[in-house]
Parts: sequence; C-alpha cells; structure tokens
Amino acid sequence: MFRDAEELEHLTCVNALWEGVVQTLRTRGIRHVIYITATGTPAQGSVLMTTCPGLYTQANPDKDPFLSHCCNSYDITPTGPEFLPDHDYLPNDAKAFIKTARAEGFLTGFGIPTRLRGADRYGGFNLGTTLDRETFLEQMWPQAEQFRLFCLLIHRRLEELAGTQTDHAPALIAPDMPASLNALSPREAEVIYMLARGLSRKEAAHVCGISLNTVSEYAKTAYRKLGIHNRAEAARLVFGQTAPE
Repeated sequence: MFRDAEELEHLTCVNALWEGVVQTLRTRGIRHVIYITATGTPAQGSVLMTTCPGLYTQANPDKDPFLSHCCNSYDITPTGPEFLPDHDYLPNDAKAFIKTARAEGFLTGFGIPTRLRGADRYGGFNLGTTLDRETFLEQMWPQAEQFRLFCLLIHRRLEELAGTQTDHAPALIAPDMPASLNALSPREAEVIYMLARGLSRKEAAHVCGISLNTVSEYAKTAYRKLGIHNRAEAARLVFGQTAPE
C-alpha cells in the first residue's frame, strides 16, 4: 500500500486526495472511511471527512468514542458493532453511537490513530467493512500494519495541505515501540519502523522527507544502539517476527 500512498501524495487538492483515498481503500475491501481529527482533551473543533455522514446526523463528532482512544493510545483497535462486546467499559452514549454504524453497513473495521510530531491536532482513520467479526479477523486483520502505514502517510499529506505547523519537519508517529527501542531518537525510531516494515532506505527517505544519506546514518546509529545488524533483526524487535509482507 506504500505505492498507493506515494501516488496520492502528489495530489494538491484535499477533495481529490480524499476521493483517491476512498477509491484506493475500497479496492482493498474497505467499504466506509472515516477521517476525524480534533484538538484538546476533551476533543473540540473536530474536522470530519466520511463516506457515511448518516452516523453523525444525531451525534457531535467531538463525542466520537474513537477520538478518546486516540488521546490515550497509538494502538490499532478493531472497531464496529461486531466488536462492541470487547469494549464494555464504554459509556452508554458511546455504545449507542457504535450500534448505529450497523445501519450504514459498517460492521467491523480498523481504528488507526495518527498524529504528526509537534502538532496539536490528533485523530485518525476508522476504516469499516461489511464483514462479520470472524471473517474480518481472518481476512483483514493480518493486513493491519499495511493499513496503518497508508493512513499515516495520508494523514501527513492532509495536514500538509491544511497548512498545519509543527515544531520541525513533520515526522510520523510510529506505533508503540518495545522498551528496547527507548534509547533511540524519534527520527531513529521512525527509520527503524520503516525498515522493519520492509521499506527500502530510499522509500524511507521519501516517507520521512530526508535524504537517503541521512536515512543511512540514522539506521547505522540505531543499529549500533540496538546491537542489531539488519532489517530482519529490526523486524523481530518491532513486530516480534520477520518483516511484514
């Protein structure tokens, strides 16, 4: 999916980018796409883009329970009414909101938090399917990291087009890393994540907006700190396995 995101990053119109994202995800089995961002805690000033606006006719986007998850975690979470029994801790109004998704054909999905380093705005993508729980876990869930990388790249491009200001050149927020990676700088961790995902150093340079030589230096330093020598070992540290396909 990196190649799909790379093509879409060339678009300079938010509407065209959104249409491209929706069409790309639909070819991957995603029926509904919700992109929501906000600032503050509790969430305020939500910006919403969605293929299922009916979900929000009776609900304030600021109250979307997905935003509360984004405040507290970068973990991908299964979403939709089929997974509601797993989230019994949610208040009744949040449960009621999630149940309304069934009428829209949103039964299961990925909740993928996204954020740029140094940016106040946070949120993410809620990608919905019409699959039942068992089928979703079997067919879609193994692709979770591919969807995460796609969403991270698209979020960054949307923020760039919106003129979001950050403390420095935008950097992607990688998922929670093992404690063994705490010694790395943010950029080193980002590069290791990209390499562990299977991206080449050239591709990582493009994603991070830095030169190939700089990526190589970050990788060299990170490998030394971690006591590893290649991307396979990096993948085992990040994912507990070989690099995802």
